[in-house]
Amino acid sequence: MIKQSTLMRSVALPILMAAVLLAFGSVSAQGQVTVVNAASFDAGKVMTPDAIGAAFGTFTTQNNQVYVAPSVPLPTTLGGVRVRVANTDAQLFFVAPSQINFLVPANVADGANVSVTVTNSNNSTTTGTFTVVRSAVGVFSAKANGQGAAAAVTTFDGAVYQAVANPDGTERDVDPGTTARPNVLVLYATGLRNTPAANPTDGNGVAESVTVTFQGVAGNVLYAGAAPGLIGTDQINVIIPPEMAGLGSVRVSITAGGRTSNPITIKIGGRQPDVRASVIAFGQTLTGDLATTDQVQLGLEGKTYFFDAFRFTTTAANTSVAIDLRSTAFDAGVLLYRVDRVNNIDQLTLIGADDQSGGYGNGRIDNNNALLIMVLPTAGDYVAFASTSDNQPNGVGAYSIRVLNNVATQIAYGQAVANPAIATTDLQTSAGTYLDLYWFNGVNQDNIQASMGSTVTGFDSFVILQGNDGDPPIASDDNTGGGSSGRDARLTSRLTRSGIFFIIATPFEPNRTGAYTFSLNKLTLLAGEGDEQMGSVERAPGREIVDERPGAASLRGSTFERFGRRRILERK
Repeated sequence: MIKQSTLMRSVALPILMAAVLLAFGSVSAQGQVTVVNAASFDAGKVMTPDAIGAAFGTFTTQNNQVYVAPSVPLPTTLGGVRVRVANTDAQLFFVAPSQINFLVPANVADGANVSVTVTNSNNSTTTGTFTVVRSAVGVFSAKANGQGAAAAVTTFDGAVYQAVANPDGTERDVDPGTTARPNVLVLYATGLRNTPAANPTDGNGVAESVTVTFQGVAGNVLYAGAAPGLIGTDQINVIIPPEMAGLGSVRVSITAGGRTSNPITIKIGGRQPDVRASVIAFGQTLTGDLATTDQVQLGLEGKTYFFDAFRFTTTAANTSVAIDLRSTAFDAGVLLYRVDRVNNIDQLTLIGADDQSGGYGNGRIDNNNALLIMVLPTAGDYVAFASTSDNQPNGVGAYSIRVLNNVATQIAYGQAVANPAIATTDLQTSAGTYLDLYWFNGVNQDNIQASMGSTVTGFDSFVILQGNDGDPPIASDDNTGGGSSGRDARLTSRLTRSGIFFIIATPFEPNRTGAYTFSLNKLTLLAGEGDEQMGSVERAPGREIVDERPGAASLRGSTFERFGRRRILERK
C-alpha cells in the first residue's frame, strides 16, 4: 500500500496549474458582482472559507489588462484592483476586466448575503453577495471550465504520476488497477477542507466525511483535505474501483457536507473483468447482498447496476425454469444469459429478463420482486444475474434467489388440459399467488384463444399471455369468458412474432387454490373481423396488470429491451 504521506504531495503539472490558478468561466453578472466556485462555476453562489472564488462583473484594471499574481504570498491589490469580503481584504490570484479569481478569507463566518466589494483601479466600486457554508465542493477540470476531463493524476506508488487528460484537455485511458495493485486517483478541488470530520486528528483529513463515486460506484477515499503547496486548493486521493475496468468515460462526483460537486470525467481503460458466478442447483435457495463492491453493469444514460451472478446447467432441450428473486431492500431485476463458447472463450448472450412478475398478488402487482419464467430450448450452461430494475440504479441490500426447473407444461392448439387444479405445490409468487404455467410454440399472426373456467366457489380465473423473454405480459384477461359465475377468463390475441409463449393460469389471489378448466385454441379470425377488417375482441371490465412503481411509466421499451442495453460483462 502507498504511504499516505507520499500521496499527499501535490503534482505540479502544467494542465493542473492552469486549471487551478487560471480558471476562466462564463457567468452572467447582471450589473453587479456574482461570485461562484472557481472550479465548478456553479451558479448557486455558495462558497466556503479558504476556497477559490471567481467574481464576475465589469471591472476596471490598470490599462484594462489582465494581471496574474507574480508570487506568494498572494497580494490583496493586483492591477489596481482590491476585493473585500465582509470586513477582510481577499488575496488575489488574477484580475481581468470581466473576472477576478480570489481566495475567500479564512475568517468569513457562515451565512447568507455575505458582502463582496470590488474596488476598481479608478476607485469606483461594484458589489454583490454570496452564501458561505462549511462545505461546497467544486472539482477542477482539465479545460478549466468545470466540465469534461478532470484536472487529475493517478499513481500506483506515490512516485510516478500519470495525467488523466491529454494536453488539449481530452480524456486519456486510465489504468483501473486491481485489488492487489490499486491505482489512486488524485483529484483537485476547492471548497472541501472545512467539511466537518468525524475523526479530525486521524491524518486523512476529512476523508471519512467525503464520498467519491465513479458512475455511481463508490471508491475508497484515502485522503481529503488541503493540497500541499497550492493555495485554496483541496486534494482527494481515492482508489479507482478496479471493477470499473473497460467502461470507458465515466462520471466522477464528490459529495461532502450534503452537497455534490460538479461531475467531471475520466476514461477507464483495460479489459472488462470476467463475471464471477456462483453455482446454484435447481430447488436451492441462496441469500446474498448487493453491495457497492459487487460486479457492475453500465446501462442507459451512464447509470450503473450492481449484480451477483449464479450459474446452472440444463441437461435436456426445452427445459422450463423459473428464477425467483426477492428483496425488501431494492426493486429486484433478474437477467438470464446463455453461455456460448466462442474461440474457447465463454460469452454471455442475454435471453430473458424480469423485474415485476414476482409481485403478482391480489389482482395487481403487490411488490417489487422478480420472477422470470422461461423455456430453454437447448441444454447447456446459463448464468442468472441478481440485480435491480432500471428505475433503481446502484440499488443495494439483501436478497434471496431460487431457481426451479420443469415448472411448465407444454400444450398444443386444440388441447384441453385434463383436470387442472391450482394447488399448494404449484409455483407461488412472493405476493402469495399460485401460478400454473403452460407453454406452446406459436407462429407470427396466429390468432390464439386461451380459456380458463372456474369450477369452485370463490375461484376467479385470470389468464396471462407472456413471451419467452420475461415481462411485461403481452395480454391478460379476467372475466371475458363469462360463465355461470361470471368468473371465467378468455384471452384472445394475435401473435406478432414466432416462438415460444407462456400462458399463465391463476386465481390472481393470494393462497387461493382449486380446480378449473383450461384449453388453448387457434382461431381463424378474431371476433368481429372480416376479410378486410382486422380487430380484436373487446375485453370485459375486470382486474388488470398495472405497473404502479414510481418511475415505471417513464421506462422505455420492454424489460428485455431495457436490460439488453446494459453492458454485458464476461464470465470467468
